[in-house]
Amino acid sequence: MVERNKETIQATKTSFEIVHTLQEIGPARLSEIAAELELAESTTHRHLQTLHDMRYVSRDGERYQIGLRFARLGRAAQTRDPAYEMTQRHVEALAEETGERAQFVVEDHGLGIYLHVETGSQAVRVGFGVGRQIHLHSSSAGKAILAHYPRERVDDILDQWGLPAHAANTITDREELYEELETVRERGVAFNREEHVDGLNGTAVPVKRDGRAIGALAVAGPSHRLTGEWLDEEIPDMMLAAANELELNVTYASDASSRDHIVE
Repeated sequence: MVERNKETIQATKTSFEIVHTLQEIGPARLSEIAAELELAESTTHRHLQTLHDMRYVSRDGERYQIGLRFARLGRAAQTRDPAYEMTQRHVEALAEETGERAQFVVEDHGLGIYLHVETGSQAVRVGFGVGRQIHLHSSSAGKAILAHYPRERVDDILDQWGLPAHAANTITDREELYEELETVRERGVAFNREEHVDGLNGTAVPVKRDGRAIGALAVAGPSHRLTGEWLDEEIPDMMLAAANELELNVTYASDASSRDHIVE
């Protein structure tokens, strides 16, 4: 489970909790935000006023909402690694080819983060948008990433976040997960068979640089549609081809960047 740092600065933590609350509940009045966080309205007002002055919160009448200044920060995070930006066209192509939802997921602080998401013509919208955080053990993308991490790193993540059950088929036993990750390493493909959301299947492949997984390409859709050879072979073949091309581009870009920095 998550450990609380004893050196946490409470004022900073409170400000971010207010931001997260606005993200979850949308535009809200001061009294609603204070009640949601069980804070005094005077304390909530001071934080909101500071965030407003810094343009991270906007105000429309009596309602506060997330400021658009966060859009720039989000874009900066999304493109902090050139490899992340390269994945976007592959995600778009997979969504078009499969008709389902495709995404590129990375690990951050032991959680999976959706960096790019595209919906195909048949895709079911289940609320997994850019920036969404998920537990790694219950998704195909997460397992594709964990399978290529050292055991010590996997243990650290499981110690921090546990193995919560999200659906009927979620793996909640650590030894069972280790066995699953070994299988993923051997076949190079991970599957999620109604492990994160009941009625939803998925498959994913890692994207590697210098042998290390920097993220995973994934496709997800209704279990009645993503099944059989379509799930087990055809979609994985598409993703493996995309990952191979992407890895070549990422490696070439890294090598070119290194050469550019050589002093003659």
